[in-house]
Amino acid sequence: MIIDFHTHLDFYSDEQLHSELKNFCGTIIAASVDEKSYLRNCQLAKWAFENAKKCLVIPTFGIHPNSADENAPLLDDPQIIKRFQSYLDQSPIIGEIGMDFCWSECKAQNQEKVFRFFLDYCNKNHKACLIHTKDAEAQIADILTDYPNAKPIIHWYDGPENIFREFIRRDYPQTFGVETIRSAHVQNLLKVTPPHLLLAETDNPDSEIWLGGTRNDVALIQKVYQDLADLLKISLPELEKQIEKNARTFLGGKLGKISLTAPLQ
Repeated sequence: MIIDFHTHLDFYSDEQLHSELKNFCGTIIAASVDEKSYLRNCQLAKWAFENAKKCLVIPTFGIHPNSADENAPLLDDPQIIKRFQSYLDQSPIIGEIGMDFCWSECKAQNQEKVFRFFLDYCNKNHKACLIHTKDAEAQIADILTDYPNAKPIIHWYDGPENIFREFIRRDYPQTFGVETIRSAHVQNLLKVTPPHLLLAETDNPDSEIWLGGTRNDVALIQKVYQDLADLLKISLPELEKQIEKNARTFLGGKLGKISLTAPLQ
């Protein structure tokens, strides 16, 4: 089973996505950047379940650091918190969440408020969460110590090696994607990652094109797998088996299970 552990399916057009999902065999974790994004990913998961028999889409609820300013005030509203709680409860993994001091224009205090809201939920429920760390690596490493029962998965890390090694020491899984083949630094991080902490992603549909490539199709994850296998000097079947085993572990046995109940409004 091929597993793309981080995508943004809601960024695609229906026309492109429906065509490609019908021909894709594997599992796609569809990360959300806000409430609207999550609801669309739920719709796409239901469509895939009904129309793309070899493809499983797992929608996950999160608020991206780029969406922190408009969402932080909402976390003072008990009705909205109740609605968000329903999304969190039905999401097998939480994400995308985190902080970003490179590209995000949102205030740092709002980013941290939103980030801690999700971490508090994950800590209380022993749940995995996919974390964006760009240029906030040190702050995130410090914040995560306040939530020892949360289960962080670090998305597309390309920051300082010393913090990466601390994340590895804490047994945080790592996703590697389209930058890996292009970056000696990321390749070094890959090589020091224990096999049991390895996952693969595309961050589709924008990341490969942002890096100068031409593809943003769902099947791009197959190339990522091959690139990682080549860099690690292992066979593709061996890599596939390892990543599937890891994914099942990190999702607490929920891989292959999905709730298609419409989210509460």
